[in-house]
Amino acid sequence: MVSIVVEHRWKEKNQDAAFKVVGSIIDMQKNGTLPAGFTLKSVNVIGSERMAVCEWDAPSLDDFKALLEKVNPPTKHEVFEAQRLL
Repeated sequence: MVSIVVEHRWKEKNQDAAFKVVGSIIDMQKNGTLPAGFTLKSVNVIGSERMAVCEWDAPSLDDFKALLEKVNPPTKHEVFEAQRLL
């Protein structure tokens, strides 16, 4: 299990579509329907910057990148494996 931090940025014209994807992922976390081994830990939106920072637990960095590719959010994103200190 690894901790993942994802920074998403979107263009103003893509905001509704980006929020729709985020909402569906949050619903999947709440309903327990995310793929096995994946847990969405937090979503932090900085609306004035059209940015969100999400924290996940995933089986591996490669597994997370494969999931992100399938979801294909309308954002530019960077994915980082992080060490949880707290």
